[in-house]
Amino acid sequence: MLGGDSKSAGSGVHRAPSERSSPLDPLLSKPRLSSTVLCAVLGTLMLAASLVIYFLSVHTLFGQEFDEVVWEGFYPLFTKKIPYLAFLPNLFTTEGFIISLICVLGLAGFVWAMARKKFGLALQMFCFAVVAGVSSTLWKHLTSRPDLLSKAHVLNTSPSGHSTAMLIACLLLLMGSAPSSRAWIVVLDWILASILGISLVVERWHRPSDVVTAFFFVSSIGLYSMIFTRKSRMDDPGKRRSRPWLQVLCTLMIVLSAFGLAWGFYLVFQVSPGVQFDALWIQAPACLAASLIISSSAMLGIGLFGMMHQLTSSPLSPVGLIGPPPKPRSQRRRKREEVKEREQRIKIG
Repeated sequence: MLGGDSKSAGSGVHRAPSERSSPLDPLLSKPRLSSTVLCAVLGTLMLAASLVIYFLSVHTLFGQEFDEVVWEGFYPLFTKKIPYLAFLPNLFTTEGFIISLICVLGLAGFVWAMARKKFGLALQMFCFAVVAGVSSTLWKHLTSRPDLLSKAHVLNTSPSGHSTAMLIACLLLLMGSAPSSRAWIVVLDWILASILGISLVVERWHRPSDVVTAFFFVSSIGLYSMIFTRKSRMDDPGKRRSRPWLQVLCTLMIVLSAFGLAWGFYLVFQVSPGVQFDALWIQAPACLAASLIISSSAMLGIGLFGMMHQLTSSPLSPVGLIGPPPKPRSQRRRKREEVKEREQRIKIG
């Protein structure tokens, strides 16, 4: 004990035991425990939602019949009701365009993170993209789709690979972006994901349930990845802000998506008596329900991800807001400055 006291006294620095054992601010190196737990809970709920949508649409007769109604009726209805937007499905189902767009969004996120010198964040983004892409591909190719209408097995198309890749790229862009840009990127991500998802159904590339399952699944993996946010993957101290625009947008998106999903599933319930009879009157409300559920699932996933990304990367604390205190001057630097002061006094005298 005496030896330790004399050593600390000789060094000229006296620290309390609590200061030696704990960092200046624990929120500088990791988010709050409540934020981490919330990421796990929300990720589990989104994963459960994707599994429920997959089971109800693939392994039930009503789900396959509803998908078939939207599959057959969406394109003629879309081109008849809103012909001035018919170019969007054609554009977003052009293979070269969609692959280029996905690559540009994903690479922009990585470049942005590297430009901010967030190398740990870039590694986290890479792991998220690999896990989400590989697990979605395995899910799609290792499961079968029983065709309950003709009692035959057909190729499984759920979850949608294009929707998975698009949402991964959108979330990568949001993860790598600067804090001041996240509000408008959240809106951009939702617009692109929604247009792609609806376009895939209009052009009969995918069933609506394929797109919704992919959106929920990728969102769950993204929320799980936020659990591992630490140190260099967080925003720099002194630059952390509450970001009211982002808070308002994410809250609004979560609320609106909940209403959109409720409205969409209510329409599904309303048309359910006519689905098995393939009635013509159900095509318009069924396609509207599919559009609402697709866009709302994208909005919910991106809104939750944007909210949790802000909570985990920018936990508010006094040091996080104003930055850490300046480091004390070293003994060598102090002596050098004293020598300069003496020389200046001699010159003046």
